[in-house]
Amino acid sequence: MAKTRAGRRTDYRRGTAYAIATAMLLAAQAPLSTLAARRLSPLDFMAFTQFALLLSIPLLIMRADRRRDFLAILLDVGQWGKLAMIFLVGVAGLALYDVGLSSTHPIITAAILNLTPFWAALVAFAVSGRRTSIPPVAFLGCFLVAFCGAMVIAWSQIDVDSKVLARDVMDSFLHSRWIYALPAPAFFALSGTLVFKWFSDFDEPGAIASNFVVSSLVLIPIAVAASRFGAPTRLSEPSAVAILLLLVGTLASSAAGRVFYQIALTATENDNGYVSMFFLLMPPLSALIALALSPWIPALWFVPRRMFFLGMALVTFPLILLSLISRPTGAPRGATAGVREDGVQPALAGGRTLPE
Repeated sequence: MAKTRAGRRTDYRRGTAYAIATAMLLAAQAPLSTLAARRLSPLDFMAFTQFALLLSIPLLIMRADRRRDFLAILLDVGQWGKLAMIFLVGVAGLALYDVGLSSTHPIITAAILNLTPFWAALVAFAVSGRRTSIPPVAFLGCFLVAFCGAMVIAWSQIDVDSKVLARDVMDSFLHSRWIYALPAPAFFALSGTLVFKWFSDFDEPGAIASNFVVSSLVLIPIAVAASRFGAPTRLSEPSAVAILLLLVGTLASSAAGRVFYQIALTATENDNGYVSMFFLLMPPLSALIALALSPWIPALWFVPRRMFFLGMALVTFPLILLSLISRPTGAPRGATAGVREDGVQPALAGGRTLPE
């Protein structure tokens, strides 16, 4: 494999494995957060998710090298502006989701969320000039087929007559504020690309943990001050179960999932479009997780209709094709800036390597 900057090598096999693992972890968030979303106020919900991220930090920096990177980032005043920028990007994305999707039909919401690979490819190209590993036409073809499959899955899980459903979707399309949420997935992709661009010389868990510190220190005090956070009336047994599931889901998706996402970006040298394409596995994975949890959580339900399996096939086949035609080795286009013309790469301080 050809060397890239920071002494690393592109490894699409590794990137694919971590991208799929990321999709699995992110898919767990919605089923595990369902009860909390119904029982907690938005501010309490935010506070508990940030608290879970704070709890994840000791787990992320258990290794000595990760602790060194974590402290090196936080104690370097020059990095504070970058941490603030990534935090503001994340908050902007969440704000757009809240404004645009609060009263939008689930089908439109699913369509917007499933546009993430498209936005991720644009963000990677705009920020760092990174192109996808395959020709744009092939990438777009795989994306469109997988996108249609994800939408078929969403359609299959709404137990309403097709004509009524189409009428409701059109009404929401014309009268809701979904347009505000349209660029929201770009902010998620942008945060991942910025972490890669600014902190690629640091270990991924250490870099992510430092970003969690910033968001927790800002958002937890705001949520506590603006709500009756932890009031006794909210600590009933059902609420406690909902909070526990929310904490588990946040640790899996927002903590472990985010770290795996960054590792996938590092392995593919910021091929964000390729990595994010595997996020289209989230709809079928979320449905299967909901099916597994439904005996214990009645609020979750899953209907294994034929349309679901058709959608799952439409999602899976283009992703398999994408992984086969993507270059498994070799430096990606435009990623050799750190290699001199004689082929010798300058040494970087610390000699970072990918975590095992």
